[in-house]
Amino acid sequence: MTIDKKVDCLKLAKAVVRQTRNDVLTSKTQMTDIAKRCDRNRTTVSRALDAEDMTLSMWFAAVSESRMDPMQLITEKIQEQNQALADGRKD
Repeated sequence: MTIDKKVDCLKLAKAVVRQTRNDVLTSKTQMTDIAKRCDRNRTTVSRALDAEDMTLSMWFAAVSESRMDPMQLITEKIQEQNQALADGRKD
């Protein structure tokens, strides 16, 4: 899987984090569990998820604790961005 050079990487990262946040909330994963895994505090994790920006270590902790498939999530978001480009949308 490659990322089209026209893909906005900031939008892609925000889409991945937004979906991670939704999955964390849906799975009822505890912010304290994520925080322990990445050596942060619960408030920092919560704020990062809400801000749609987080460190890679925090993101790995979030997907791991909520039992998401990180590769599937990234692949889906890349495909969505590539499709939007192909359709001429500015999603």
